Amino acid sequence: MALDNSIKEKIATEVIKTLVSRFDSFPEDASQNRNAPFHKAFLNAFTDKFEDKVSDIPFFISLSSWLQGLNSTLGQTFFENISHHISHGEKREYTSGRLGNLKITQSLRNHISKIVADLST
Repeated sequence: MALDNSIKEKIATEVIKTLVSRFDSFPEDASQNRNAPFHKAFLNAFTDKFEDKVSDIPFFISLSSWLQGLNSTLGQTFFENISHHISHGEKREYTSGRLGNLKITQSLRNHISKIVADLST
């Protein structure tokens, strides 16, 4: 599927917005992480694994926290927005409180099971 230039531009804008927000929250000062003492205490059990790989444990902890935030941003905002642009804003609900949950009949379950079994073999 080829994307037209307007969609590519919208995707580029999402990338830029995400990068700017993550640059703004990049951990410059590891002392700001209030949980670092607890993490550091637990990480002491892995000092042999960190040897020659991590020289600044407080920064490593702050960076790990930042990376977890990046993963959340990508999963909760970025990919959803990209999907929205690629689908031209069309979104369908298949299950929800508003529409009611769609029932899967026994014949559909059997058909799904057959497809999965065929894929396995």
